[in-house]
Amino acid sequence: MVTTRRTNARVTTASHRRPPSEPESPAKKFFKVVLPSTMKENMMRIPTRFVRLHGSKLSEVVTLKTPAGFKRSIKLKRIGEEFWFQEGWSEFAEAHSISEGHFLCFEYEGNSSFRVMIFDVSACEIQYPLDEVHISDDEVIDVTDEGFLGTQGTRGNDQSVKGGDSGDKRKKRPRDDEFEKILNGKNQKERTDFVLNNNVMS
Repeated sequence: MVTTRRTNARVTTASHRRPPSEPESPAKKFFKVVLPSTMKENMMRIPTRFVRLHGSKLSEVVTLKTPAGFKRSIKLKRIGEEFWFQEGWSEFAEAHSISEGHFLCFEYEGNSSFRVMIFDVSACEIQYPLDEVHISDDEVIDVTDEGFLGTQGTRGNDQSVKGGDSGDKRKKRPRDDEFEKILNGKNQKERTDFVLNNNVMS
């Protein structure tokens, strides 16, 4: 009976073991060498095996991003069983100076997103450009606000956008009023001088 219990214990333990998890598919990564045809056609074909394994998960628009954080949306073109990076590809290639002989390594990260590493003809990874992000230390101004049309509020530049009296008195400061008085006084004096010098009856 002791032997039977040990056998049952072994069977019970074995029956509760988890099945081994499947290893992650290595086909989530692929590389492409930029050929003359790639440059001529302004699009790049995704390998057939990758399409067979992951093509059904890809949306019509995918995202390519580099290690430097540069991101671009690329529209896929489907020709039969083939998938191509098409609309937006030429702009991505131009931004990274991709040309014939460059070597690109793609890694699929899910959600139709690819991480791309780019190597030039020297076989070294390129220096990636950054996305154009405009950062200003000035306060944010809503250009749709009516008050913005009166005076510009950046770095003490108090010039009117229209170059004259904006008609919006709400945003004016005391020094703006003083400046206008000086200008108006000067204009009035110039008009008076013109009348006197030219014997024009006002």
